[in-house]
Amino acid sequence: MIPGANTTVSIFRMIYGASTNTYPSTADLTGVEAYLESQKAEVQAALDAGYNVDVYYMHIDPVEIDVGDKVVDSYSKEYRVAGVERHENNPDVEDLLTVTLHKERNTSH
Repeated sequence: MIPGANTTVSIFRMIYGASTNTYPSTADLTGVEAYLESQKAEVQAALDAGYNVDVYYMHIDPVEIDVGDKVVDSYSKEYRVAGVERHENNPDVEDLLTVTLHKERNTSH
């Protein structure tokens, strides 16, 4: 359980094959509680994120997730996993994952 969870997400594991953008039609995991937070422009610049990409951090309980996987939140917003940090074996808090997500910015005006 994630304290302060502000959404639930579905996770689609990337299918490795001819294309790097292939995902199953149904999620591998659904209803995963998450705390999702947007990073400010200064942080995005430090992370060297491209102009058309917004960066988010997602905190979740440990699950099977890897770079390249697709995450869809409860508002149907779609993200790609750019990094996974495992925080384990701390006696003061539960084990959790901090996942860096990239979301393509809508550049149409």
